[in-house]
Amino acid sequence: MTEAEEVPDDAGEPTDPTLGRPVEGSPGAPPLLLPDQQFPPYRFVPGRAPHPFAHEGGWGYGEDRSPPPFLSREAWRDNRAYLSGCDYFNRGWWWEAHEVWEELWHVVEGKDAVQHDLLKSLIQLAAAALNRERSSDKGAARLLGRAEERLRRVQVEADAEVVMGLDLKALCCRAVEHLGSPTVRVDGFYLEPR
Repeated sequence: MTEAEEVPDDAGEPTDPTLGRPVEGSPGAPPLLLPDQQFPPYRFVPGRAPHPFAHEGGWGYGEDRSPPPFLSREAWRDNRAYLSGCDYFNRGWWWEAHEVWEELWHVVEGKDAVQHDLLKSLIQLAAAALNRERSSDKGAARLLGRAEERLRRVQVEADAEVVMGLDLKALCCRAVEHLGSPTVRVDGFYLEPR
């Protein structure tokens, strides 16, 4: 079971196609890194929408999902899976960000430990945000702690403050600021790789 799936999912119909998170983003959201990317017809929130792949009514049910290609962390600007996850994250589509990064995380395993750990920390941050919004505060706090620890390890492993365009210290600070306490909606927490 992945971390975003720690809470059971019901297969109800979505009441709002994006469940309160439009593709254009909240005011102040950064521009899309992949403006040509098609977002799914709805944002998956366990218990509020059909599971995209497991439920017959899900937007990706029966879809053949090929893994993304491996690219070095230095080629992050060309890594559509990584950038897609950032776009989902920046729109509050936490589960979708988690999913695309997890697929990439499996591809990277055994090939680039720094990238692998960075992706794992991003997966944990997306899961923490989803858990915060679902009032699973204990799970969110645990995931945030793990992500912070891993981000510090990435900085040491890479011997760099910026990895895949992300300032790791700043990311840790923003993560604590936005995910460190209970909230009904996580807003203003963006990944802006440079």
